[in-house]
Amino acid sequence: MEFNEDPIEEKEIRDEDYVDIYSKRAIFGFSVFSTMYAGILLIINLWVAGYKQVISQVLLVMFGFYFLSIYLVRTVGVKIDTVALQKTIAAKGQFTTQQLLQLSAITGLQIAVNIIAGLILTRYFFKKYFPDDDYYPRPIMRPVIIFIIIILFFGSILR
Repeated sequence: MEFNEDPIEEKEIRDEDYVDIYSKRAIFGFSVFSTMYAGILLIINLWVAGYKQVISQVLLVMFGFYFLSIYLVRTVGVKIDTVALQKTIAAKGQFTTQQLLQLSAITGLQIAVNIIAGLILTRYFFKKYFPDDDYYPRPIMRPVIIFIIIILFFGSILR
């Protein structure tokens, strides 16, 4: 009785069955801050796994939630006095209570919409196309660094 104990063959079979993608936790974590960025990570996963036909659906969800958050902020009626806010920032003074309430209302609304979008991205799309744990989780250090660079870049432009 002979056994084929060649580890190279076993590794080749295993590598074909597994895909190197970003984890569900990473996608949800990024979605709290940016639905668009989390959607891009999910699109990368779908592309690597060969589900290219689903990318348009993920794009629709991403842009849908982006426009929904803009719509909700406008309909809630929170008005920010941008001139007073810029004067406060330029003078390096403290924010007034009214300014803090306005900013926290918009931020809370945005985070709530992002969490709902993240749940859809992870609970529906990720679970549907990656139901088993037959993938190797990709390290998220590169996306974190890119996200920080993007935030710093846009922060310097808007200042």
